Amino acid sequence: MRLPLLFVLLTGLALAHGRETIDFNPDWRFLKEDPAKAETPGFDDSAWERVSAPHTFNDTDTFDNWSLPGHRGEQDQWSGRTWYRKTFAAPAEWQGRKVFIEFEAVRQVAEVYLNGVKLGTAKGGFTPFGFDLTPHLRPGEPNVLAVMADNRFQRDPMDPALDPQAATNAKTHPNLAQLSKQLMEQIPETLEELQADQIPWNNPHWHPAHGGIYRNVRLIVTDPLHLTLPLYSFLQTEGPYAYATSISEKSAQIGIEVPVRNDRTGSADFQIGAEIIDADGRSVAAMQVRETLPAGGSRKFTLPAIVIPRPRLWEPAYPHLYRVVISLNVRNTNIDRVEIPLGIRQVRWETDGGLFLNGAHLKLRGWGQKPTNEWPGLGAALPDSLQFYTLQLMREAGGNFVRWGHVPGGPAQIAAADRLGLVTLQPGTDGEHDTKGGAWALRVANFRDVLIYYRNHPSILIWEGGNQKISREHAAELRALMDRYDPHGQRAYAHRRADAITAEFMDVGIGTEGGREIARLPVVEGEYNREESPRRVWDDFSPPNFGYPEAKGQTYQLTSEQFAVNQIGHYVKKLGAPEHAGGANWIFSDSTSGGRVAVEVARTSGEVDAVRLPKEAYYVTQAMFRDDPQVHIIGHWSYPAGTRKSVYVVANTDTVELLLNGRSLGSGKRSDRFLFTFPEVAFEPGEIKAVASSGGKVLATATKLTAGPATALRLSLVRHTGGLVADGADVALVDVEAVDAEGRRVPTFQQRVDFDVSGPVTWRGGYNSGKTDSINHRHLDLEAGINRVALRAGREPGEVTVTARAAGLQSGHIRFRLNAYAGAPPALPTVSLPATAPARLILAATAATAARTDATRLGRFIRTLNYTGPNASIVHVETHARDGRNAYVNTDSPFAGLPVALQDADWVQVDNRDALYSAVDLIELSVATDATVWIAHDEALPRPAWLTRQFEPTDTVLRVLERPMRLFRRNVTAAASLTLGSNTEDPRQTEGNLYLVFVGQTPP
Repeated sequence: MRLPLLFVLLTGLALAHGRETIDFNPDWRFLKEDPAKAETPGFDDSAWERVSAPHTFNDTDTFDNWSLPGHRGEQDQWSGRTWYRKTFAAPAEWQGRKVFIEFEAVRQVAEVYLNGVKLGTAKGGFTPFGFDLTPHLRPGEPNVLAVMADNRFQRDPMDPALDPQAATNAKTHPNLAQLSKQLMEQIPETLEELQADQIPWNNPHWHPAHGGIYRNVRLIVTDPLHLTLPLYSFLQTEGPYAYATSISEKSAQIGIEVPVRNDRTGSADFQIGAEIIDADGRSVAAMQVRETLPAGGSRKFTLPAIVIPRPRLWEPAYPHLYRVVISLNVRNTNIDRVEIPLGIRQVRWETDGGLFLNGAHLKLRGWGQKPTNEWPGLGAALPDSLQFYTLQLMREAGGNFVRWGHVPGGPAQIAAADRLGLVTLQPGTDGEHDTKGGAWALRVANFRDVLIYYRNHPSILIWEGGNQKISREHAAELRALMDRYDPHGQRAYAHRRADAITAEFMDVGIGTEGGREIARLPVVEGEYNREESPRRVWDDFSPPNFGYPEAKGQTYQLTSEQFAVNQIGHYVKKLGAPEHAGGANWIFSDSTSGGRVAVEVARTSGEVDAVRLPKEAYYVTQAMFRDDPQVHIIGHWSYPAGTRKSVYVVANTDTVELLLNGRSLGSGKRSDRFLFTFPEVAFEPGEIKAVASSGGKVLATATKLTAGPATALRLSLVRHTGGLVADGADVALVDVEAVDAEGRRVPTFQQRVDFDVSGPVTWRGGYNSGKTDSINHRHLDLEAGINRVALRAGREPGEVTVTARAAGLQSGHIRFRLNAYAGAPPALPTVSLPATAPARLILAATAATAARTDATRLGRFIRTLNYTGPNASIVHVETHARDGRNAYVNTDSPFAGLPVALQDADWVQVDNRDALYSAVDLIELSVATDATVWIAHDEALPRPAWLTRQFEPTDTVLRVLERPMRLFRRNVTAAASLTLGSNTEDPRQTEGNLYLVFVGQTPP
């Protein structure tokens, strides 16, 4: 077949000297099929769709189905092999130069071809990779790059005879542990044999399977003598590495490692230059060394240390970034140059004190987030500006921490965290279990690639080896990679759901719901407050919903008000202890992965919804997390006549007074440090005002006004006030609100709005949280008086007009400009540093992380634990039992009224789904000291023989999940071991709580 007439011309490049980085995102051809010979240069792709990266073929195939219960995620999604092709002219001037391509990521498997030659197959899905195009490139001629993207994913087995929305049980659907075991059996021995749908983290339990070239692509053109790229897979290169040691407020020593390769035909003499430039553009240090490399040689050069006096330190309150400019020069002519970020910060973890950054204690307050960052109508294919926007919302809410789960955040996300001051927990690739064979080989390669690619980013303080414990051999292998490729980054190695074996290699633990599996290690929270509630449901008193009746019988049935109020207790009770490092609320934005409420199209655990419109919970976390005075009235003030309800106010001050139309209703009852409650307030139209004070001084106020009937629609551009860029990938966000005659948003308005659009854009629309098939239509409902739509830029500049219409309301209009593409993606917003940096005093040099020891004790009293139930992977030891902590690992089950003897005890946080599992050795444990072992057993179940034989009953009864549980006790001596059997030995039993094991100090 003949070549397409249209191909990409790479023009306007300064090709004579130096490195060129070329935006390769625009103008791909795409086909959602798998035709034979699509990789060949002569294949006719002229009828294929024209797209630009970032691109996914699941953009309008998401947020469109009910969220399946049982944490199953978005199972009904198109998957298969697809093709991208790009024809481009390689300038003749590239002859004799090196040309590389970098993909930031492709889901899930990518086969890459140049001019019909296969370059390799990348299977990581979330990790950057690249190839050397030089051997197969044809300078001065058209070239064809072809990429096969395969997003086939692991699907849960579901009985076709059952309603997919049916609640899960062991007969209709295996639980995660059982499912993981089944899938493990299908994993082949080698990476080469591993298919897309056998990769454990390519599973909608964890991430929606949005396939395609969903992140950026670039060409990198260099001299044959060049600085190597931080892309290990397929290139086996590392890139420069810069780090700070001997850090104090007076000085810091900078180490720089520079890998260079000489692909010239002869030996090369050259100079390596390094210059450090601060955020104001001032050069603070520079140096140059002379080196030599033979033809075909490569070497990592360690430059002499550079001392920076009075360094500007990086931390959330002052995220100062230096740029390290590394150059190669031959006979005073620059032939290569790269810039890498450098943040100077001193890190210290303490078991009983948490995190200290630059000598000051830092409480981590933030969120977990899926790196897919999925968006209705856009999927995971977001421009860098939208990645930045999501993280900026976190920062504006007072967040200083993000945990990416359970695969690595992408380049734009990590770079944004550097600039915004968000401490980052960066994982490799994982689902929720150990793995084997080809999948483990891929996981190891991905972790290595992530370490090398991201190790210069100061925001990353923790490398996560896995979302669950793994074997000793596997933990040792991952830890060794960190020690090899990031020995000076002052970063901790961690796992969630760790055991004593995995903990041998860890520096900190990652807790869950306030838990702490490894008592001797500092803990950072990985997932707390996993409740769910949609933005559209205000409370029990607001039309049109008057509560959340459609959620009756679901795992979560919370209104937006209840969800917001609950944020406070979750944070204070689970992360409030001073020795706790803080951590991540799960999750920031509503996601299609792993939901539990079948009347929503997403997992509604976010503080913002899927289009990033804030819920009331967002403003609650803002009041708790920010340091400046904050006060927020939860909800609105536009109720039906006769309404009486409690008003909840959140503030970070000592007192809050509430005024209704100028009349004081007194001070609110304070609880959980931040919540102020005003019970049974009678609604009357007008103004409700909260006045927040400390020490008798008013520090902040908040006001809500009663809205009148909706009279008009108002449109506003959320971003791109200067216009979109016509690169085929940029996105504009437009908010549409229903407003009254005074221009106030009407919070109870929930009605259909239709849209008209003109101009060179593609409509991508928005969504409705409680409706299926609401994606990519020219209509949607407003929810709580507002909704948001997205428009994808085309490739031609011009004016864009959006009109919104609704029955009985004045239409809304907005116009903005789509600007011409100038060869680069749109610039990101600037981030300004505070006028002055915090004053810091850094103590004498200490270990960067808590020292690892050979101690294997799991808790304060429990030394070892072995659990044989089906959900063993998540069962672990918790310490410091107290009211409010969850009894069971798999469900919200807070202790209430714990006897004094059990307070501060260790306990085995078991999975209550194993209550009817039969095993003579369900639990084996040993104790570290003289102690008392307590068993709480469900009173409705027959007492098993092992319990009555080994333990004495007491008169004390606990209530857990509304069921009475009798306490039994036994005193033991140090090093004693116990074997505990089944919860019940009667197979006729159908329900009951699994017994709980406590180990604590023997009462006097």
